[in-house]
Amino acid sequence: MSFVFLWRRIHPGRNPLARITDRIEAAIIVGGVLAALLGVPLAAAAGSEAYATMMARSVFEAATRHSTDAVLLEDAPPSRIGVNGTPSTETARVPARWELSDGAVREGLATADLGASAGDRVTVWLDESDAVVAAPVMPLDAAGTGVGVGVGVWLIAVTLLVSGYLVALRLLNRVRLAAWDREWERLGSDSTPS
Repeated sequence: MSFVFLWRRIHPGRNPLARITDRIEAAIIVGGVLAALLGVPLAAAAGSEAYATMMARSVFEAATRHSTDAVLLEDAPPSRIGVNGTPSTETARVPARWELSDGAVREGLATADLGASAGDRVTVWLDESDAVVAAPVMPLDAAGTGVGVGVGVWLIAVTLLVSGYLVALRLLNRVRLAAWDREWERLGSDSTPS
């Protein structure tokens, strides 16, 4: 598509052949593009809010969680080899033993890579009550969440705008076809002999 075609599509100007439906379609296109551009700051704000929320969670979890080494008591299930020959990055929950900060020993399930052997060391994250918890959210995870939310919100908005345009285009084409039918009927009735 050339720039001239696009320009004529959105700006029929004083062309006497331009129908009102062409001008409505042009207005819808221009409005949709402007709405998509105005949606960028809104999407950025949503992404910033998600980033700030995840960073607050990261700071809280980093302050309330600590890691310790655990020794696996059993072998993890065997690792799987992918179709391309690389080992799987899957994990499994395996019985393990670790020492708490007060010197007490506790046993429970720890996350280990597939193929890990009994006696291997893995990291276990504990909260303030020494219960096993997930690793704290990292700042990089917060940044990824913020970018993902921002881009996702904008893409959803653009998808809705494009969908609205396609619905409007379908309705405008129906109006155009009905106008053509009326013109053909009028032309046919004008040309019939009396």
